[in-house]
Amino acid sequence: MSGNNEVRIKANENNPMQILEDALVICKFGRFHIRLLFASLASVFASTMITTTSSYILPNAECDLDMDIMQKGLLNTGPFFGQIGATLFSGFLVDAFGRRIFLVGGHASIFILSVLEGSSQNFWTLFFIKVLEGIALSLCFGTVATMISEFTHKGVRDRVLMFQCSFMPMSLIGVALIAWGLLPQQNWHVVIWRDYFEIHVWNIFIYVCSVFSLIATILYYTIPESPKYLLSHGQEFESMEVLKSIYNENTGNDKDMFPIKSLTTSGTYNPTNKIGIRKQITNALFEVKELFRRPLIFQLLLFSVLTFVCLFGYTALRLWYPQLSTIIENYKKDYGESARFCTMVDYYTKDLKINGTGVNNISISDDCVPQLSGSETYINCIILGLVSFFFISVSGYLVDYLGQKLLMFILFILCALCSGCIYWTSSSLQIALLISTTCAFMQAALSLQQNVLIRVFPTTLRALAMSIIVMLGRIGSLVGGILFPIMLEINCMAPFLALTVITLCVAVLVYFMPNPSKENKGTGDK
Repeated sequence: MSGNNEVRIKANENNPMQILEDALVICKFGRFHIRLLFASLASVFASTMITTTSSYILPNAECDLDMDIMQKGLLNTGPFFGQIGATLFSGFLVDAFGRRIFLVGGHASIFILSVLEGSSQNFWTLFFIKVLEGIALSLCFGTVATMISEFTHKGVRDRVLMFQCSFMPMSLIGVALIAWGLLPQQNWHVVIWRDYFEIHVWNIFIYVCSVFSLIATILYYTIPESPKYLLSHGQEFESMEVLKSIYNENTGNDKDMFPIKSLTTSGTYNPTNKIGIRKQITNALFEVKELFRRPLIFQLLLFSVLTFVCLFGYTALRLWYPQLSTIIENYKKDYGESARFCTMVDYYTKDLKINGTGVNNISISDDCVPQLSGSETYINCIILGLVSFFFISVSGYLVDYLGQKLLMFILFILCALCSGCIYWTSSSLQIALLISTTCAFMQAALSLQQNVLIRVFPTTLRALAMSIIVMLGRIGSLVGGILFPIMLEINCMAPFLALTVITLCVAVLVYFMPNPSKENKGTGDK
């Protein structure tokens, strides 16, 4: 009984966020958080399927959809167009109306659109649905990590967030395995209505990938609203009920045994049904202006620049990795041996200039034969996912000892070294490992940056700040995706040297990042 009184006395002496942190510690890390992580895993898989499936279906679908090179590029960037157009607006809505409703609704929308995408019979329908999927993804992409951050206490938050970041390489492995298992089956062809509705193997591939968004919808439906969001909007009672349910699920104790009885000294709250939609939007607009005042505006600019530059290099290299692997694979088939990386790439780009297209300079017709990827390409994509998973896991262990900033600096330096060494490699395995480690170091650094920015921005502005940063990052992805082949054609090493230089510049910017562990040590959050 005395222990409970001590907790309540301590609660009255601290601010509400400190009290809530104490409550999360009492709730412990248990079955509830495992359910939340499984929901996050399904969500990351769903988002990866949206942005990555196009890279795998292009060789199979180029004849079925009469696609040229420009249309292939459009299809790859379709989700990014959708995200850029909707991310800022969706971030405002998530901060105004809560996390859960958009996680459930966003993933449900992705599932419906994925089924429609799998039923597409022409290019423009497929592209339009890809754009819509990007819009739906913007409703939940940045909110996934936010929910995990707001449900875990500061003692395990960094490690849990780094573990959640490992879901991305796991999803890269998953999509490569699914593609490898399905796409080579060219005899899978169902004619429902000839010339109007036919199901090819790439349609089946998209149908299979849509399952992850359905799983995410179901799992997030069982997750309550974030207690930090509820508390930051004056809903103490609802926040307490969420904490009690987590306590009950994790510990097995009755809800009435929860030692903290109030999150504020006032003991009052504003029920959800007393706040209308107009009032919620008005309150959110008043809160938004704080994001553009010091010191948050400078932190927003810093994180935006870091994310733009990082995704400029990382996304371009990751999306072009299957193509680079195919170039190496075809060179070995033609010459019976491997050569220096740039020799093999120059062989491809020179042939491209001579033939005019990458599809053997033939018009799409009934005699069109798709140029399919071989097993080596799928294996290399799996290697990329495994290497990324390894380094993110190691970073999750080291972050407690080195801190986010120092570890990020080391990762960026290692990334620059790996990208700079690609020129001197000749073995296909060496090339695969160097490109994989370059992507892995960059992804681990981006994961650490995400962990920092989630903790720096206040709860009422967190989703909007994340959305602005994600939007600029997606612009970086688009710019990188456009410039990478142009630089590759000018000079083989141009994109890799550019990646080395910008990575070194980003390493310098890490010095100016805030350190939430020191600046906000009391609560571990704002």
